[in-house]
Amino acid sequence: MQTELLNLLQKNPLANLPVLGFFDNYSLEKHFICNDSLILIGTSDYTWAYLSITDHNDLSLLIEKLAFETLYFANVEEWMIPFLTKNHRIEWKLFTRRYYLPEDTIVEPYEKETNSLDASQIAYIFQNSSYKDFTSEGYISERLERDVSAGIWVNEQLAGWGLTHDDGSLGFLNVLSEFRGQGLGEAIFRSLINLKREQNKPVFINVEPHNKQSISLLEKLGMVFDRPVSWIKLA
Repeated sequence: MQTELLNLLQKNPLANLPVLGFFDNYSLEKHFICNDSLILIGTSDYTWAYLSITDHNDLSLLIEKLAFETLYFANVEEWMIPFLTKNHRIEWKLFTRRYYLPEDTIVEPYEKETNSLDASQIAYIFQNSSYKDFTSEGYISERLERDVSAGIWVNEQLAGWGLTHDDGSLGFLNVLSEFRGQGLGEAIFRSLINLKREQNKPVFINVEPHNKQSISLLEKLGMVFDRPVSWIKLA
């Protein structure tokens, strides 16, 4: 990424956690700039427009420059949505609450053993995912190749797992229903956190508001709520 763009993003690193993470993993294809605000374009599963906006007026001008050459938007705060939907409707929206782990917060490993996932588990993970409408086997495969993952096996069955999303955030946490209540989710979270720490990468996660169990676990581990954000596909 160009030094100028990186410097702008690092003026507010917390707000731009997913932007910095995405373009650490994927190439910057195009960008639009207005004052200290940016729209950055890159492709993972889709071609995404990542928003880093400091002023409402900047967003209007940047949308004009973008001319909706992609309809997929990430790092979208609620106040931005009326600007994006002035001439478009929302086809789908994934609304989440972002949590991050402060750098001085220590998370100890759990006693349950975890291991990295590999390609042989891709179909299994996809079939047991709650987010089939937002993901694919190809996307899961790419995430396993590019970043950390953790799984727990019980009697040789993969009982729970977690990996990361294209912006580097923790995600895909799932424990099969028959294995819940045994601390597997916490063990996976702790493992992922420490794997990211070993890479000197920030630790953050986006959780749907109704997922109270995961939110309670994040708060137990010392993660702090930042802001609500959405991924949006327009039509």
